[in-house]
Amino acid sequence: LKMSTFKWFASLVLAATVVPTLTAETHCPGNVASLPFRLVNRYQIVLPVFINHAGPYDFLLDTGTDTTIVGPSLAAELHLRTQGSAVISGAGFHESGSFAQLDLLQAGSHTVASQDVLVYGLMNLQSVDGRIRGILGEDFLEHFDMLIDNAHNLLCLDDSGVMRAEVKGPHIALLLRVQTPDGASLPMLLVISARLSDGTPPVRLKLDSGTNAPFLYNTSGHISFGGGSVVGSGADGDEKVFSALPPQDVKIGPVRLASVTFMTLAYPLKDSGRKEFDGLLSMDLFRRVFISHAGHFTVLEPR
Repeated sequence: LKMSTFKWFASLVLAATVVPTLTAETHCPGNVASLPFRLVNRYQIVLPVFINHAGPYDFLLDTGTDTTIVGPSLAAELHLRTQGSAVISGAGFHESGSFAQLDLLQAGSHTVASQDVLVYGLMNLQSVDGRIRGILGEDFLEHFDMLIDNAHNLLCLDDSGVMRAEVKGPHIALLLRVQTPDGASLPMLLVISARLSDGTPPVRLKLDSGTNAPFLYNTSGHISFGGGSVVGSGADGDEKVFSALPPQDVKIGPVRLASVTFMTLAYPLKDSGRKEFDGLLSMDLFRRVFISHAGHFTVLEPR
């Protein structure tokens, strides 16, 4: 029996912002091969992937999900053999799934062999777009340096180090934690330290391409709710009520974001807090996001 922690909500129902078309260059830094993507709900990144040389299949790119997920119908089409059960846990739910292994998983020109995946229902995502067959998670993306270009709907993946030398801007460290038995430090993937203007201690925010709203799990140290609320549903399909905190200015190293509205659960569950990080920061706040998994840093370019 394996345990997999899965982000329990895919999105919140919020009004989307129309982003004007920009006229900058539309290729990847260092002439790395680009992979165009399309948007669902104006923020969810969907791109084609190949599995075991078959496809392409539409997958949601979600840096907030640790494990790549294949929907049950696609797993059946590909005749994937499951290799044991999994417990999918999140805030307020525990569900069952199963693991399988792919011979090859490919996005653009980049492949990962012997990729473990979680076979799990995608009902909530497929109700929005029935063409989505899975979720491309961090266990695939961590093999590459990655640039998400929201201005031009391009994904750039690189395992050569070329983009690392080409992308300009302040390097913001990804937080580290001790994970291995010998005490070696491993990256806490895509988690950065940020300060909010309410004067509370720094918060650890996970850079998340799969949510359209910044989110805080534990708001006990923050000022009172701003009064607004929305209804959202997630991977488990259950609707939950979210409340808006007063807008905050967010400082991430030298990068500043003005008047960011964080959401939180209106009726927190006893296990809704996350020890590994304090909240989520949606990637659609940025024009471009460069993540060096090898260098353990990110470069953030606000809109």
